[in-house]
Amino acid sequence: MTHISEHRTEAAAKLSSVGKRYFNFIEFDDEEELVLEIRKHPFGLLILIVGGLVISFVVALIPMMLAFVLDDAGVVGESGQSMALVQQLLVIAGLILGLGALVVTGINTILYRNNVIFVTNEKIAQVMYLSIFNRKISQLSIGDIQDVTVAQNGVFPNLIGYGSLIVETAGEQQNYTFTYVPKPYESARVIVGSHELNLRKYGN
Repeated sequence: MTHISEHRTEAAAKLSSVGKRYFNFIEFDDEEELVLEIRKHPFGLLILIVGGLVISFVVALIPMMLAFVLDDAGVVGESGQSMALVQQLLVIAGLILGLGALVVTGINTILYRNNVIFVTNEKIAQVMYLSIFNRKISQLSIGDIQDVTVAQNGVFPNLIGYGSLIVETAGEQQNYTFTYVPKPYESARVIVGSHELNLRKYGN
């Protein structure tokens, strides 16, 4: 047991801070070797943050614009007091909606950063947070892999160097798709190489 613990500790030393945090969630015995850690590309995080900020701005702005439109159209009411009240409520609603969108963006950012994939000579394991309180751990035997496909669609994936990995499995098992993978062709080569070494060791 001590030997396994030391072996895990040595493997974890090569990981990022996020990888070290979640490495204990996967099975890892003294016969395994850690081959690769995959974290999502920072560009996906940038898209998430910029998109969240734009959405926050828009949802905050719409109620405020509505208040001024109603005021200009004379729909709010004849008394200045009622107009001011409705305008204030719309402004407050816009601020609340904008703040809520910012909170959602912050949560999605945390979930994105806490997605990690471990490749060993025995398996592919993914730790993924679907929500703050909903964690999913998927493990696939490296010997069950049939093919690994790289998809880079669009200008940014090819220009910046990220893409999707589609891991096709044998039998009726579901295929695995990993998005925003940095240097996807290199990762694919590592996975395929580990698969071939596994086949030479254990056979089909």
